[in-house]
Amino acid sequence: MNKTSILNISMRGIAIALPEKIEFNHQLSDVLDDEDIERVSQTIGIYSRKVAGEGITAFNLMFQAIKNLFITTNISAENIDCLVCVTQTPDYLIPGNSFLLSDQLGLKTSVLTLDINAGCAGFTHGLIVLGKLISNRDIKCGLLVVGDTLTKLVNPQDKTERLLFGDGAAACILEFDEKGKGLTACWRTIANDYNKLIVPAGGMKKPTTEDTKIVKIQEDGSHRSENDLIMDGAAVFSFSIKEVPELVKLALENCNLSHEDIDLFVFHQANKFMVDYIRKKLKLPEEKVPIFVEGIGNTSSASIPIAISRYALNQGINKISGRLCLTGFGVGLSLSSIIIEVENLIVTSL
Repeated sequence: MNKTSILNISMRGIAIALPEKIEFNHQLSDVLDDEDIERVSQTIGIYSRKVAGEGITAFNLMFQAIKNLFITTNISAENIDCLVCVTQTPDYLIPGNSFLLSDQLGLKTSVLTLDINAGCAGFTHGLIVLGKLISNRDIKCGLLVVGDTLTKLVNPQDKTERLLFGDGAAACILEFDEKGKGLTACWRTIANDYNKLIVPAGGMKKPTTEDTKIVKIQEDGSHRSENDLIMDGAAVFSFSIKEVPELVKLALENCNLSHEDIDLFVFHQANKFMVDYIRKKLKLPEEKVPIFVEGIGNTSSASIPIAISRYALNQGINKISGRLCLTGFGVGLSLSSIIIEVENLIVTSL
């Protein structure tokens, strides 16, 4: 397993953006069976989700998250030296969303923009990439934005995924700070299982055709076409409960820490059952493992910062200090775990 230590950086703030539309699972009885809805919703702990309406894209949510971040941190576009944009649902195949955001935000022409196609480990992967650039003193102030509208890739008659996924975005500021305590990170990539979470058609290997649009009934009774998101739930669950605890243990070992030294463990908010299973396997206390999926859904790369934001909101605070362990896992299959100490991290749920 690979690991790295990134020095002289600090996280300044986090902001999120969620679409206005709420989809209630129990209202889907016209396309899904009532028994399936109740069984799945109860297991995953999700009865309603935030869903991007028609015409709302990942760019729209990302732009709003960044604007929220600028307001709460008093950072302006001219301060940004680098923009790292993480999404699986870009507005265009070409160019990436980082260029659209750079244009609309009015970032300076000297800004470095990067697009990363990553899923549920996107936030932690993005922190590693941006953190390295800042630590090397190549840039002083970096902006990481993550977001997806995965619900647009889910077939309306998918018995599991329709009830699971939500849409959202988040942004955070990393800065060079000689007194900053930095972060440590480790990661793994299980690429031989890339097809366990995939949209088979729509790329260059299999372009969208009339044939790829044909909806077929799957073994579990769900309706999907090759243009839809397809997840092997059993395989992804097995990967998660095996690999994630091992990686978290390694992250702690790399820092000579125990779980008692961590104030919050924030996992990718896959669903309540999975996060709780991982928590129990690591023998972590409930109060240290926030779970915020109800009313939001699984928001892929944005789920970790959204969970941090919701935690702060529930605690009635707008700043967080302490040592955090952040762990993302999913598409690839891939995972990464970060331990970072924050001081007066500005958090907004706007």
